Amino acid sequence: MALTLYYNPASFFSQRARLAVEEKDVAYRSHIISHPSGEAIEPWYMRMQPNGTVPALKHGEIIKTDSKDIILYLDEITPDAPKFYPDSSIHGSDRVAYLTDLMQTISVEQISVGSLCYRQYTQDCKLPNRFDVKYAKQSFDAMGDEMRKLAEKHPDLRESYMAKIKVHEGRDLTNKENFLVALKECDSIMGEIEEELAQKWNGKFDNFTDSDPWLCCNHFTIADIYLATLLHRFVLAGQVKRMWGDGKRPYLAAYYARVQQRKSFQRACGSANNLFLSTVVPKLKHQMRKAFPRLLGFSVFAAALGFAVYVQYKGFPSWWPNNLKPKF
Repeated sequence: MALTLYYNPASFFSQRARLAVEEKDVAYRSHIISHPSGEAIEPWYMRMQPNGTVPALKHGEIIKTDSKDIILYLDEITPDAPKFYPDSSIHGSDRVAYLTDLMQTISVEQISVGSLCYRQYTQDCKLPNRFDVKYAKQSFDAMGDEMRKLAEKHPDLRESYMAKIKVHEGRDLTNKENFLVALKECDSIMGEIEEELAQKWNGKFDNFTDSDPWLCCNHFTIADIYLATLLHRFVLAGQVKRMWGDGKRPYLAAYYARVQQRKSFQRACGSANNLFLSTVVPKLKHQMRKAFPRLLGFSVFAAALGFAVYVQYKGFPSWWPNNLKPKF
């Protein structure tokens, strides 16, 4: 029975799950969820994933709704493949658990939103320039208001919506001090990982072969999934210089260059930092699907994609309705 992965290409936690699926090389169906369109809080998705978050993995009647749980489940259903979480018989397995737990403490969302709001602490940030503290708070408030409306409209989902609203409003991702603390803690963790790589690679920075170890073991583990996606997110957030750039951490730089050559990474994360492909195109596809349900099938999406490419270079035509123009 094939897997179905619900994800958004720009979502950090989705990238973890998708990289894991690609690493296992198992057949799966992709279902892209459009964040800007609010698809993750639509009733059909909330009934399957009460947290209203991505990723989610469906396998028959089994549904996994956390990226780490998805990674562990993939180990369960692929008993003959190398384990993301190797047992104690594999050299370096103890470091897998330790470094995975260590990277789990990094507040990726705080760093991502903080980098959007406080550009003076970034360099070459690839996130939208118009996103500031005011815009962020307006967006968060709008999402909370929409969930309240949906809770009233769908009583069977009220409990799920109210629980998500509580989590949503309980976070202060635009807080500058929290952002700076998260950066400092992350910088320290990257220093520890640099030391780990230095011990493993011992002066080697390029010309890697399949026999060369990864972060903890000779094969790609959950620790590598965490590190690869973290480094990729730092590129998007403009935190490369702080974390490893300009010769600060040469092993991390070499690691990122190496992982970018990995086929699974290219398939899972290759377009993730292109916000046009990872955010705008999914939103247009979602809007077309809602506007013309089952009318033209694939041809509608093909037309939407062609139009999206035109918009990227030429802009929206004057006749295009304002309420269908993506805002992110």
